[in-house]
Amino acid sequence: MKQRFSIRTRLTVWNISLLALTLLVFSVALYAALSDQLYRNLDARLQLEAGAAFDDVRRDMLAPGGEAHLPGVVTQGNLSIRVLDATGQVLGAAGLLTTAPVDSALLDRAVQQQGLLQTIVVTGDQRVRVFILPLVQSQLLGFIEIAEALSVTEATLRSLALILIVAVPATLALAALGSWFIADRALRPIDAITRQAQRISEQDLHRRLNLDLPDDEVGRLARTFDAMLDRLNAAFQRQRQFTADASHELRTPLTVIKTNIGVTLNRPRSVKQYQTALTQVEDEVDRLTRLTNDLLLLARADASQPIAPQREIDLVPIVHGVTDELQPLAEAKGLTLNFAAPESTSVHGDSDQLHRLCFNLIENAIKYTSQGSVSVNIARLPALHSTPAQLGLTIEDTGPGIAAEHLPHLFERFYRVDAARSREEGGSGLGLAIAHSIVTAHGGTLTVKSDFGHGTIVMVTLPAL
Repeated sequence: MKQRFSIRTRLTVWNISLLALTLLVFSVALYAALSDQLYRNLDARLQLEAGAAFDDVRRDMLAPGGEAHLPGVVTQGNLSIRVLDATGQVLGAAGLLTTAPVDSALLDRAVQQQGLLQTIVVTGDQRVRVFILPLVQSQLLGFIEIAEALSVTEATLRSLALILIVAVPATLALAALGSWFIADRALRPIDAITRQAQRISEQDLHRRLNLDLPDDEVGRLARTFDAMLDRLNAAFQRQRQFTADASHELRTPLTVIKTNIGVTLNRPRSVKQYQTALTQVEDEVDRLTRLTNDLLLLARADASQPIAPQREIDLVPIVHGVTDELQPLAEAKGLTLNFAAPESTSVHGDSDQLHRLCFNLIENAIKYTSQGSVSVNIARLPALHSTPAQLGLTIEDTGPGIAAEHLPHLFERFYRVDAARSREEGGSGLGLAIAHSIVTAHGGTLTVKSDFGHGTIVMVTLPAL
């Protein structure tokens, strides 16, 4: 089984690993830079001292008698000096070079390179840095060797290495504690979110995190989680209400069917009575079929499934056909049904669903208008700023209007302004909900304006082509 580590542990390990790599690179670079600088300074000092002694030693060798004397300035401090003749014989020496062996190979290389810097070992394991400078005056006169012990330089480098060896692990240890503490503080709100979320169940969606957090990533996460719970709770409430309302709506026609069948079978009936009972059953079955189709359409809309394939269509013939279908219903109620539209209005959509949209809205207006008229108009709305051109379908009636408290709930499923009257008209309370779903699927908007007692205006806007 794969071992799992907490985010806190992983963050700490990653931070320490990155810091360790950084400190390692820094330590190596620091050691190398200091070592290079110390040796450069030492070499420059040796070359400077050799150059200072060059003229004195050469002058002594060229003088009558040819005896060289050691320059006193270079015999001070840590510096050592040795003067050799052209054959490598020691003419004079002071300091550590007094006992150092003469290496003829180094002398030859010094002649070839006109000066040679070299690290050699003298008494015991004493290491010195030596600069060999040939003395040339038309011919090779001899050599000057200037040396300095490396003990000080090496001690400095050892001290630096010791400091780094101690300081780097100590720094990593402190950084590990700090990283763990910071990660713990940073992730503590997430632990609180986890504990609160574990207490929330489907039956307890009203609970919220309500954590007092700053406006950072974790704070926004907590507030987004609370907002998600609000949406889930609202969705569950709508689902429960929808299920209860659907069950109620289905139970009514089923009860009617069951009652009619039971009463009819209770005793022998005449042919006319059987026909009447079957007609009532057929009416209720038709109602069940319409209700089932409406519920299926809304379920598909909830699942974000496309209502139907869409293509470019002309809206005018669709609305005109609906007004022709509903003209007898308007005449039966003594209403005037008016229709006005431009010659052509193209939209991108599904003709069957747009037909159903128009039928639901216009039929609604006729059903709930007792006198006067219902006016249906189509107009092209001008484009505003970045908003593309749209088509507006307006349905205005002279009915009793809708009270203001009902307007926010008109598109809710099974919602009825007047429940008793709606059932008498054969409505299920799904017409406006279906219309809203169709308009939304077509990228449009559906709004209702009503002045109680002075009629209602329904406005549909759809993207125009």
